Amino acid sequence: MNAFPETRPSVIGALAGDDAPARDRALDLVLRAYRGPVVEHLRHQWRLESADAEDLAHDFFAQALERDWLARFDPAKGRFRTFLRACLRAFASTAHDADRAQKRGGHLAFVPLDLADDMAGGMAGDLADDAADLTFDHEWARSILALALDALRLECDTAGRAMTYAVFAAHDVDGADATDPPTYASLAERFTLPVTQVANYLHWARRRFRAHVLDTVRALTASDAEYRDEVRTLLGRDPS
Repeated sequence: MNAFPETRPSVIGALAGDDAPARDRALDLVLRAYRGPVVEHLRHQWRLESADAEDLAHDFFAQALERDWLARFDPAKGRFRTFLRACLRAFASTAHDADRAQKRGGHLAFVPLDLADDMAGGMAGDLADDAADLTFDHEWARSILALALDALRLECDTAGRAMTYAVFAAHDVDGADATDPPTYASLAERFTLPVTQVANYLHWARRRFRAHVLDTVRALTASDAEYRDEVRTLLGRDPS
């Protein structure tokens, strides 16, 4: 079961479409994929506390939706991920300047910029922070994998394969960073399965997890070239 059947081949185009339900589904996926990267980027770029970064992220997405910034993304000018990050930097810079002005005793109200056209052209490069950008990219990768993992869990629950997911989670998720990762034999004992069944479960789950990763990246990119670039960034190789 594909957890994102409505995204063939991409939700990015739906952001500017007239189909309201499709647009809402697209926005939901974009928010789920990018909220974490946005919050962590704000924390690192602007040295914000977590609560302040969460509040500013909420304001950013609210403005982005209200003013249709995301709908004006032009895939001919670069990656959606780069576009959104550039919009975020400019928005946060404006909010930061307004906050400083108010703290100096000024009475300037924050007026949101109409960013989308300028950001699509690649502005705000002088605001770049390499460490913050790396954090954004790292959190983006984490979000993609988390969405794919949720999709795999849903697929397993729907198909009656809860044991398959449990074995996969124990070995490839919980055990991935363990000092002493579980062996197939230990998992077989833990779940009362033959070792061969553990191997079969892991083979199936890994194949389906990769498919969900690719589906998620496809949904969040606007062209085949961008899709392939993002898969190479995430997995280190071209999609098969």
